[in-house]
Amino acid sequence: VSQSFPETLMKKIHGQLPAEPYSNNRQVLVERDGDAYRLYTEGGYFTAEGPLGKSYSATTSFAVDEDGYLRTFTRDINGAINTNRGNYILDSNGNRVQVDGSELNINDRGQIETGAGTVDLVYTTNIHPKTNIIGTMNSGLRLDEIYTNFTQGKLEETGNPLDLAIDGQGFFVVDTPDGIVYTRDGNFSLNDRGELVTKDGYNLLGLNGPIVLNTGDEDFEITNFSVTEDGQVMVNGEFVDEIDIVNIRNVYDLRKYKHGYYRIEEGMEEEFDEFQGSILQGYQEGSNIHSVQEMVDMIATLRLYESNQKIVQTYDEILQKAVNEIGRV
Repeated sequence: VSQSFPETLMKKIHGQLPAEPYSNNRQVLVERDGDAYRLYTEGGYFTAEGPLGKSYSATTSFAVDEDGYLRTFTRDINGAINTNRGNYILDSNGNRVQVDGSELNINDRGQIETGAGTVDLVYTTNIHPKTNIIGTMNSGLRLDEIYTNFTQGKLEETGNPLDLAIDGQGFFVVDTPDGIVYTRDGNFSLNDRGELVTKDGYNLLGLNGPIVLNTGDEDFEITNFSVTEDGQVMVNGEFVDEIDIVNIRNVYDLRKYKHGYYRIEEGMEEEFDEFQGSILQGYQEGSNIHSVQEMVDMIATLRLYESNQKIVQTYDEILQKAVNEIGRV
């Protein structure tokens, strides 16, 4: 996920425009979306504090984190708000805003009622601030966050009893030389030890460790193997083990490992929910990408890039005229 570098305020050099007193013309439009808020204003700038410094914008979106601070946010696969990596919203004095409870009362001036009194979120209380601010500018885009779309893909029937698919949210647990990883790729096979493994030879784990289907029985046939919807592994009608399926709540902390695997980001810990889905034997999960829509989005992005490129070229031509022609006059 890309984000613009912190917005920098552009100010007039030795500007003489006098500051105007506070005016009710500075209207702030407030929108509510569940526990999230989005604010717009034309009479000032909201300030956010991130790892690279402060940035300014006429719009802002935020929610209340677990400590009561107002922070920007992302949403997980379920649409739940996550403020862990969000920027802090600052008041007009440059302090982080902390409130009691998630219910906020924000008026049309951008003021919030808190237990400590009234907090003004807008950067300036003047229509024309003393610093004679012209506007904002940034230094381009940077990679701000890694996001993977874990929306379930189409389930396709294969008829192969070793193919398993998860219907719902969750991951298979796999043991690798680098530790535990997770996958939704259920294309499994048997190794020479009769263990259920991924296409890369990694062991699929059950609640009791690697799942072993055949311990050397010459009469073993793959058709004698079955998996119930709740993940119980049966061989010749007898219970062998139960597939370890985990439902990871903080999927935004998962990072790709090789092809089709994920592991938790270093320094983070998995947060688990109860698995509510089912296991389908003889199925595989296909891609969740809609190729036509992705093609449309790619063309739109290309057109936007070309438009920005033309704008840069236009500014370059204007500067060239200013240097070469205005100077001669």
